[in-house]
Amino acid sequence: TYRSLKPLPAWFQDLRQRINFFKSWIENQRQPIVYWISAFSYPTAFLTAILQRTARKDQIGIDQLSWEFEVNQTEDKYLSNIDDGVYVTGLYLEGAGWDRKQGTLCEAKSMELVTIIPTIHFKPVEHKKKSAKGFYIAPCYYSSSRVGPFIVAVELKTGSMPVEHWIKRATALLMNLDH
Repeated sequence: TYRSLKPLPAWFQDLRQRINFFKSWIENQRQPIVYWISAFSYPTAFLTAILQRTARKDQIGIDQLSWEFEVNQTEDKYLSNIDDGVYVTGLYLEGAGWDRKQGTLCEAKSMELVTIIPTIHFKPVEHKKKSAKGFYIAPCYYSSSRVGPFIVAVELKTGSMPVEHWIKRATALLMNLDH
């Protein structure tokens, strides 16, 4: 079973949605354009497979690759297949909001504990080609309990606030909500 803090009825609904995601993938007989990362029981294995595919294609060691992240500013319906990496959806931002127009972190709206973050392009890049200036490295967890290892560290543009602001807010990405 996968990690979840949902009550049983919500857990069953979530399970049905996960099954439907994989069922449509099988029925379409082609890879989806956008992957619902929360549907995977072991998302780290999925992300490692993407890195391995790139390492083989580029004939470099997987240990020479890391991730570059680009949060999509358009609607998912305009996305098309890509050769480098994957589009990932299904993540929630806790401790911050997201300014879609600017493509940066922003203050969360009043009484808004979590925000759905738009689809993110996870792109494998060689370590030396990576730049992290002006980015907050947000840990991504299975749930709001933040227990256990995090899945991946996602670089998000900080906008007008310094990185320290988002660190103090304990800003993180979550794969699942508790309800």
